[in-house]
Amino acid sequence: MTLTLVVPILGPPAVGKTTLTLALGDDARRRSFRLRDQVPAEVLAATAGTVERLGWIDTDIVGQTMRSYLDSLVHRDVDVVLMDNFPGSAEQVSLLLDTLAHSAPRARVEPIEMRADSKVLRKRARHRRVCQRCEKDPVADPRIPARSSLLDDWLCGKCGALLHFRRSDAPRLLEARTKRFNSSIGEIRAAFTTNGIDITILDAALPADRAIHLVEPMLNSRSTIS
Repeated sequence: MTLTLVVPILGPPAVGKTTLTLALGDDARRRSFRLRDQVPAEVLAATAGTVERLGWIDTDIVGQTMRSYLDSLVHRDVDVVLMDNFPGSAEQVSLLLDTLAHSAPRARVEPIEMRADSKVLRKRARHRRVCQRCEKDPVADPRIPARSSLLDDWLCGKCGALLHFRRSDAPRLLEARTKRFNSSIGEIRAAFTTNGIDITILDAALPADRAIHLVEPMLNSRSTIS
């Protein structure tokens, strides 16, 4: 395996994790990891029934998924894995590090935590839309922000289909997801720090192209972002 770097990209809902992950992952030697893309559809469907369980996947399944995913990279020309919104708990930090120790012991881990104030987050949640035609989500619940047409904000700029708000951006669900992040991020930070891993803080209020420009050097060598 040529994997040398794993970059967990963390942050509250609507901070821009997926946008950053996809932009940085647009390279033949990089891969973007989204947990929901790697587990069976029936597992995702089981997490959508209540606010409390929204999107949360059991540890055993996460462990199996991580091992399978990293093992699949063996003998591939992959240098970097960008992890969109993962790990989501201190337990998942340990799981990630243990799995890497077995599958890619030479890979370093460089987490990025994206931060923005609540006003920025609310604005982004209100304005982002998804395309049900372009994104073939396992449970028909698209998450990746779509780019609008120049002629109509409600039409997909790629396929022309009607865009929709993300289901999980509904006020009650967004509040629950934000609360869950706020309650877990302290333990996530501590879990990385305990293992000697520093977290780079990125000001997510910056324009997307500026944020990408700041992070890009980090994928080749350690770089401080300010």
